Amino acid sequence: MNITEEKINRNYLLWIDYLKKYNCYSDRLIEEYGEKIKLASFAMSETSGGAYQGSLLDIVLSNLCVIASHINEGAFGLNSKEKYKHQHLYCDKTSLMKVLLLQHISKAELFVPSNEQWKINKGMYYEFNPNLQTALKLGERSIFLCMKYGITLTEEEYEAMKICDKDEEKSNSFITPLAELVKIANQLTAIEVYRKNKKQ
Repeated sequence: MNITEEKINRNYLLWIDYLKKYNCYSDRLIEEYGEKIKLASFAMSETSGGAYQGSLLDIVLSNLCVIASHINEGAFGLNSKEKYKHQHLYCDKTSLMKVLLLQHISKAELFVPSNEQWKINKGMYYEFNPNLQTALKLGERSIFLCMKYGITLTEEEYEAMKICDKDEEKSNSFITPLAELVKIANQLTAIEVYRKNKKQ
């Protein structure tokens, strides 16, 4: 799958608008890292449905944020009587969007285009960057970038950013609703993108 240069640019400007709206914009992040994020891939292989130039922001904006917002507002949010359906599960919208907009930005650094033809022929369009100095995982590296560029995170937002680094674990009633919703939204996004690609 591919998207046009116009769509890539439109997604990038929309993402910047959302960073400003949800109080997590950084001039330095955009100046030093913006172009990389704009062109970055969400996934590494063709089979995932999310490995194409510009897919990082395309999928974050069109799938991840939308799914999480639908669950948060539709399942947990206010009902017709202006009462929360599940008050103790409802997440602050600003925190939720902030985490989802930033959680995957480190893929701009983690993934590099494959340059071996046999990999490309097998649909392995991206590979891990061999030039990174540390073994930080996706969430950890995105948190580091936030720290580096002056974007502050609450303790709950920090936990939610890191949730994609954790292996599957047993049910944990101590986890925050924010981290759990972010985890579920990421899982459902992967399923939706894969099934959409398979259908096409």
